Amino acid sequence: MLVVTDLDRTFWGLDCVAPAAHLEALAELEAAGHVVLAATGRRLRNISRLFELNGLELPAVALDGSIGMDFATNERFHCIAFDSAALWELLDILGAHGIRPCLYIDDRGEPGGDVVMPESPSSEPSHLRFLDEDVNHALSPSDVDDDVLELVLTGLPSDLAHLAAKEVHSRSLGIARVDEPDPLYGGSRLTVSPPGISKVSGVEAFCKWKGLDIEFAAVGDGVNDLELLEAASISMAIANSYAAQAANPDHIIPPPEQSGWSTIPKLVS
Repeated sequence: MLVVTDLDRTFWGLDCVAPAAHLEALAELEAAGHVVLAATGRRLRNISRLFELNGLELPAVALDGSIGMDFATNERFHCIAFDSAALWELLDILGAHGIRPCLYIDDRGEPGGDVVMPESPSSEPSHLRFLDEDVNHALSPSDVDDDVLELVLTGLPSDLAHLAAKEVHSRSLGIARVDEPDPLYGGSRLTVSPPGISKVSGVEAFCKWKGLDIEFAAVGDGVNDLELLEAASISMAIANSYAAQAANPDHIIPPPEQSGWSTIPKLVS
């Protein structure tokens, strides 16, 4: 069976270090013939560093479904960017609310960075500092309007984040999600993906690439995991998470601090 897992607050905690029990459970699943696919809101460059830290070489759906890569072979199996005209309409709408988001782009594996910043980005300052090592300072939004995979902003007031998300949806310009409170940066986190993109669409692309039936188990914790858990044959959510309350999962498992992921081999056997 295909087992799809979120990473943050699911496979690892806020320290981004997977518990030994989780790594052992992963090895147990793979030894039993299961395929494990990560599905995360993180960027490929960021995933690469964290996989190296944890000794992992998994395939991954990144940016909530916009792009996918097998980290064992560095093959990309999926990539969906915004239509350039729709992107500029979207940026104008957000700009009218004083929102100037960070642009996560397809860097096509080239050096330089997979983040592009507008002038005076309005994301939370510590988020901008975190992104800085991956910012391509040689590029502006107008240079990459065919390569934008996701728009991201942290530290927003909740009412503004929800207002912006509602307007994005009303104009069918993308999939907007509000995650709150942001556990790292506070306030509300707004992400906007291209229309029709979710972790499920990324999983479907992976299954097509590998020739697998689209039947899977999934585990997650956040608002960006809801579609994934709803589509899964076996759904698992982290205790006391947003997904545990909103997704009606088949199983509730403990958080990473209590090695909850280690229970998955028994749940999918």
